[in-house]
Amino acid sequence: MTSFNHYALGSVAAWMHRVVGGLAPAAPGYARVRVAPQPPVGVFAEEITWAETTQQTPHGLVTVAWRREGQAVVLTVELPEGVEADVDLSSTFPQAEPAVLGAGRHELRFG
Repeated sequence: MTSFNHYALGSVAAWMHRVVGGLAPAAPGYARVRVAPQPPVGVFAEEITWAETTQQTPHGLVTVAWRREGQAVVLTVELPEGVEADVDLSSTFPQAEPAVLGAGRHELRFG
């Protein structure tokens, strides 16, 4: 068993959660989160077709998932009561408008 406390392993896990999965805190205690997944483009777009990440917060479980459907990306965000999400997919879809989501399950389509 290896430890994720070592920088070489922990940094990869953090990158996968924050960049590929797209979930990061935007306020202390995850009262607000930033949802900004960066689905791979180019040669890796066909290799990585979905991702999902979760974070247990003091408010409950936050889930972010995305999947490719042809040229589109479908984003699903689940937020517990007391948590808001700032959604930004402009790094992958420049025409995508930022959104703010409240508690509940949300499904957004881009592309």
